Amino acid sequence: MRKVELGKTGEQIPVLGQGTWGIKSRKGKDYYDSWKKSLRKGIELGLTHIDTAEFYGLGTSEKIVGEIISEYNRDDLFITSKLFPMHFNFRTMKKAASKSLKRLGIKNFDLYLIHWPSPFTSVEKQMNILDHLVKEGKTRYIGVSNFSVEQFKEGLSFLNTELVTNQLPANITKQKHISESLPYYQENGVTLTAYSPLGHRGYSTLKGELRDKLNIIAKTHNATIQQIAIAWLINHKNVMTVPKAFKIEHVESNAKAAEINLSEEELKIIENTVDS
Repeated sequence: MRKVELGKTGEQIPVLGQGTWGIKSRKGKDYYDSWKKSLRKGIELGLTHIDTAEFYGLGTSEKIVGEIISEYNRDDLFITSKLFPMHFNFRTMKKAASKSLKRLGIKNFDLYLIHWPSPFTSVEKQMNILDHLVKEGKTRYIGVSNFSVEQFKEGLSFLNTELVTNQLPANITKQKHISESLPYYQENGVTLTAYSPLGHRGYSTLKGELRDKLNIIAKTHNATIQQIAIAWLINHKNVMTVPKAFKIEHVESNAKAAEINLSEEELKIIENTVDS
């Protein structure tokens, strides 16, 4: 599995991780077993970065990921989780982080993010908790999610350490952050983590010129359009992605996308066609 440097940390992590958004609470054993099998297959294929959040399934995702972590050498995995902006002060934010660690069954996160900029809590307060968690050894690295470039810059002004990533919605039909935000992150040694790289339906209903061009590129690389969509993201400098996959065959397909090298011309063909 090809790797990418996380920010300016020197840490090399898989350019392709595993997302867990969509895991639901109060489902049956077969449902959760399917998720676990998919996560295990991903780890086997080198997708050792697992991305979760307290909000996903109201803690269920972290519990499932925690069960998986217990089966492996902790040092072989890179675990990211996120603080949801419903916690309004330092005490409740710290408590939420501790609960996430408990659900995951680990002593520290590898990466901990602010899930959304809070409309109720200042950016300064949100950065204070991240700084504190780093000092306490509860997380190795910190970042944000769904922040604008200006909010990201504001966050940096309150920190004694670096934000290593901003996790943003980015894919072939939502290219704004690739075209408008990524240049700033590239210039400043920050990793953009793209979530929902296949949209919410895996482009099964994608039509029009973009579909036609993806088909041509996919044929050239003996790949699917989904693999080309993922490859398009991770062929950009300073970009990694965390697709979710509920089935083993989807995990296997995603992993193969990391092996695809697109030409500059192919990248531009997709960049210049955004209809869906």
